[in-house]
Amino acid sequence: MNTTEKIKVLEERLQKLSSNEKENYGVCRKIRREIRTLQRDFACHKSDENV
Repeated sequence: MNTTEKIKVLEERLQKLSSNEKENYGVCRKIRREIRTLQRDFACHKSDENV
C-alpha cells in the first residue's frame, strides 16, 4: 500500500469516527496526526525526487 492509499484509508476511518456520536476524540486526534505525518513525508519524498 502506497502513501496516498494509506492517507485515503485513514481519512475514511476518520470520517466514520467523526460522524459517529460517540466520544472518539483521542482516536480521531491520533488519526489526524498520522495523516499529517504521512502527508509531510510524502511531500518531502516528492521534493527529493525533483532534485
